[in-house]
Amino acid sequence: MSRHTPRKERWTQVSAKEYRSAFGMVCYKAGAWEGAVVFERWTEGETPPWQPDEEFAGRFKRPRNAMIAVEDKARLILREHGDKVKIAIDA
Repeated sequence: MSRHTPRKERWTQVSAKEYRSAFGMVCYKAGAWEGAVVFERWTEGETPPWQPDEEFAGRFKRPRNAMIAVEDKARLILREHGDKVKIAIDA
């Protein structure tokens, strides 16, 4: 069983309105905290085959809630697509 990693170790505060992680970002925009998952998706027949992609995780009142939503969305994407995505998260 793996050891729990605290949120402060998973997320880095870049500025007063932005937090970043290896798998996503949380920014304060237009009165709410918005989260987005950043990952690479496998595409058939294109060069290069791994294309960068981003998926919106939602708008929240607090940065902590947005961070949790980004982590959940990253796990969901990883479970749905399996080997066709690269996300820097421990599932």
